[in-house]
Amino acid sequence: MDEETYQTLIRDIEKYHDKYKLKKGKLVKIKSNKELKVLKRNKIESILSLAYEYLLSKHFRLEAILTKLKERYY
Repeated sequence: MDEETYQTLIRDIEKYHDKYKLKKGKLVKIKSNKELKVLKRNKIESILSLAYEYLLSKHFRLEAILTKLKERYY
């Protein structure tokens, strides 16, 4: 998510209380009764890089890692 949209959601969180909330100062998306961490666009690459390094070190399947990322992040 781009920085402007992220900041708008935080500023107007009351309008979006059914879809988003703040948790420990971070924006969280509520989807299917799960809380997904909302990533700013500039954080996506580092998360994918960490997941890739984990994938290489543990020999997990790519699909399994991507599924886990989708379960945790929006």
